[in-house]
Amino acid sequence: MTPDEPEMSVARTAAMRKILADRVRDEPVFRRRRVRHRIIAWGSVGVITIGALTTGAAILLGSAPVTDKTIVHCLSSTTANPDGTYPGSSATIADGDGPGRVDDARNLCIQMWEQGVLSPSVDPTAPTQSPGTAPPLQVCVMRDGTAAVVPSENESVCQSLRMASLEG
Repeated sequence: MTPDEPEMSVARTAAMRKILADRVRDEPVFRRRRVRHRIIAWGSVGVITIGALTTGAAILLGSAPVTDKTIVHCLSSTTANPDGTYPGSSATIADGDGPGRVDDARNLCIQMWEQGVLSPSVDPTAPTQSPGTAPPLQVCVMRDGTAAVVPSENESVCQSLRMASLEG
């Protein structure tokens, strides 16, 4: 360095380093690498999140046993009412020894369909109902442990209704 040249200030050195770092960071090779790393990172986060949600849903909405066999909910539709309940009727089989008990929910609901009780054209004030036929039925387990028999051919209807399917 000659005595005529000015000495470089700290601010000027910092500014030159910033310009050089910006230039290197904006190089196409480094930019592509950064984008690729971000895609891999966010993709991994997405895959892990989806996996965790799927596992949680399978645990929560998997299959379950019926723990409360005192009542069966025979649904007449898979479309919920405005209050969140489903149309249909509940039933039990009473005997003289105490509270009712249901051992075969599907057959109980088939009988109700055949008696016309769950038909869309049912008249609750009529002394008798016209006979009907039972549609394909799926047995689900509600969160309270009771059975819900749902009219549907779709075997995954329980999951779509946020219920567990019956353990087979």
